[in-house]
Amino acid sequence: MRIAVLDDDEAALARGCDQVKALRQEPYRLLVREDRQLGDILSEVQGEKCAAVISDHRFRTRAQVRFTGAELVYRANEQGLPAVLYSAHVDEDEADSIRAWRYGIPRVVKKAPGALKALGEALRVAESEAHGERELGRQGFVTPVRVVGVPPRHESLRGLGGEMVEVTVTAWRPRVKIPMPLSLLPAGHRKISDDLIGRIFLGEVNYYAELSSELFFHNLRVAPQPNPQLRRNQEAA
Repeated sequence: MRIAVLDDDEAALARGCDQVKALRQEPYRLLVREDRQLGDILSEVQGEKCAAVISDHRFRTRAQVRFTGAELVYRANEQGLPAVLYSAHVDEDEADSIRAWRYGIPRVVKKAPGALKALGEALRVAESEAHGERELGRQGFVTPVRVVGVPPRHESLRGLGGEMVEVTVTAWRPRVKIPMPLSLLPAGHRKISDDLIGRIFLGEVNYYAELSSELFFHNLRVAPQPNPQLRRNQEAA
């Protein structure tokens, strides 16, 4: 099987290709540079008959492109091409620029010694998802999501994924505050304001995930407001 390996660093790209060889697969080497567009990269990968993708995350360090590896992996999986994210900056980026695209990222693997086994497992899971088979921890179920925190006006809680808010998930661990990119809220609610605090949205969340880093938020919409008259009628009855 031919696997595309994407990175903006020559040495890291060579190590990634060596790991693909260790998995007894054929690597297709793709160095990401400034003039590359996301769509062109995916077209090249598909044109080279690659059956899967392993991509770095932080391309902007050297390549200065307009997309992250997380978005590229999301788009690849969206097109039915199994892809996994492979990054040395998982701990720093998982809450914002990775979570912004986490719904379409079957596995995130941290670049570290001994990661070969995790890469092989990640590719297996990505291939299963490409065939419509999601593990329970990767299935989204509709649940309320409440905004409980926004950054102070004099601060900017901003990462690669943009501005952030803190939310709680009713069906997961309702007292745990989870950082979430503001961009995942529905249009019309993507501006930092104290008015966001307490607002409730409904959306798909994989609340069977074990770790907060694995949570995704998908298709969030404004939760319907309770009818005060109906509530009074119910109380009177």
